[in-house]
Amino acid sequence: MLLRAVELHNFRGYRNFKLKFAPLTSLLGEGEVGKKTILRALDIFFNGPLAKRPLKLQDLNEKALKAGDWQIAITCYFDDFAIKKSFDLKQYLEESDSFAEEGGDFQPVTDQNRGRYRQLSASMPLYVFFDEESKAASPLNFVARSAIRDKAAEIKEIQDYLDDRLGRSLSQLLANYRDLGEPAPQFVFQDPNLAELIKQREKVGVTGTAKVSRIILAFLLAQSENASINNVVYAFEANDLSEEDESLLAQALLKLVAKNKQVILIPRTPHLMGLLPLEGIKIIKKVAGQQQLLSDSQILAEVSSSLGLSADQRAVKSRCVLLVEGQEDVRFVTKINQWMYEEKLVDATFAEKGLFILPVGGCGSLLAWLNFDLFSKLNEPWFILIDSDKGTDEAKQSQRHLHRIRAKYPGMQAHIHATFKREIENYLVFKEGKKTHAFAPYEDVKQHMYDLMQQRHQSWSKDKTASKLMEQMDLADLQDYYEKDGQKHRELVEYFLQIDHFIDGLA
Repeated sequence: MLLRAVELHNFRGYRNFKLKFAPLTSLLGEGEVGKKTILRALDIFFNGPLAKRPLKLQDLNEKALKAGDWQIAITCYFDDFAIKKSFDLKQYLEESDSFAEEGGDFQPVTDQNRGRYRQLSASMPLYVFFDEESKAASPLNFVARSAIRDKAAEIKEIQDYLDDRLGRSLSQLLANYRDLGEPAPQFVFQDPNLAELIKQREKVGVTGTAKVSRIILAFLLAQSENASINNVVYAFEANDLSEEDESLLAQALLKLVAKNKQVILIPRTPHLMGLLPLEGIKIIKKVAGQQQLLSDSQILAEVSSSLGLSADQRAVKSRCVLLVEGQEDVRFVTKINQWMYEEKLVDATFAEKGLFILPVGGCGSLLAWLNFDLFSKLNEPWFILIDSDKGTDEAKQSQRHLHRIRAKYPGMQAHIHATFKREIENYLVFKEGKKTHAFAPYEDVKQHMYDLMQQRHQSWSKDKTASKLMEQMDLADLQDYYEKDGQKHRELVEYFLQIDHFIDGLA
């Protein structure tokens, strides 16, 4: 059974807010806009006092408090029914539940309809919220809950059997006691809930230094392969994962959805965004102090802006766009192009010819560009210069990402270039007086220079390595030579000449 929507009333930053869910929903938005608040509200709805953060008086919306509205309500909509849980803060969070079927009006739960309410509640999915702040919690606790749910009929049968045995034994005991001529004693039953006792008995903690994010990843990978738990919603924030881990996570989530599971997550990187279905993306934005859900058309505009494609970032006279990783790459391309101009290899600089160099992040960010089809939104010809990351664990990942982009845009093969060497710093040299030190093709130049300056007790910013090295260089120092078919070529110079000639050929 799918969770179709949630409606929040006076819960934390949300005064009145409704959000619809897809089988795989990605919540996006600026920090502190209230993405995790939605996951926490669902945790309270489904798990009550067992939620990671049970409901508190402080959860009442500030504007509601000032207006004298003391009620918090969380309403969840499913396939054929909806359930609302309301909490009266004047009565110390006293809960009152109501439900509606087939789109009808909500009716409060009474003694007469309580049986039906319990039937509906029992058919709701389990909600498992992986919260990295709860470091001692284990996802295996959720497995215990799911096992108890699956065996609910058997557990009730045992509970009824125990109650029956106790009742009959008590009747016999009292009858015999009266025959002894003594006043009957009072027996007080604690009425233990067998399912709750089992749940408490099977609590699983986590010790050691394992990263919570990787425990969650390993659990979801196992769930995607096994898929033995039915009718469940997985909710979590994807933090502190490498690009390789994010790729594994995305594969696991898609498998879970294919097996009729539901997922709600908060992706934290453009790379993970690029791996997730576009139709499940929901962006929350705060407007005039109120959270609003963007429409589908607004989502594309917002993502375009967050990935570096907003109109105010673009040069007015732009005729062509070169996508690079970061600001150091912008300086790198600009500097080489300036050297080429000084050597009269080109008749004007890229800036004069209308090339706009746009930093978008690494291959992971370009996957988001691919997913949202932002390349077509440029409305101008484009080129890509990206680090190959050769010699690193990310190299194969980068190759796969570029393969997807080339497959999507086969006519742009010549426009997409990954460096032959590891990254731009490997094409530079360190000049000290008359000495020139060139770097190996795949070594970590940033770390090399940082370690060298540490030994000399000099400061060095890894992120500014390219800019620092280029200060003492000229075009002749650029280490971009290679041989092909017995002839010497220049990798970067030839690529930039290709861009220069392409712009010259534009009408």
